[in-house]
Amino acid sequence: MHNAPDELALQIADLRYTLSRDIPAMKRHVRIQTGYGSVEFYGTQARKIAALCEELLRRKLQRLGRQRGLRR
Repeated sequence: MHNAPDELALQIADLRYTLSRDIPAMKRHVRIQTGYGSVEFYGTQARKIAALCEELLRRKLQRLGRQRGLRR
């Protein structure tokens, strides 16, 4: 994956925003939209989904941070 440095910076900024705004909101309510419809989760189920998403996004953020560090 070859991203321009500016593109990497934008991706990192987007992930940070998602982690700071979207993940906390997901802990209350998650809607998954598919081509066939949607399914909604609240409470404990929403918190579990948010925790999984947070872990995946943090790993992606770390990966992008390493890529960015190698290009400097």
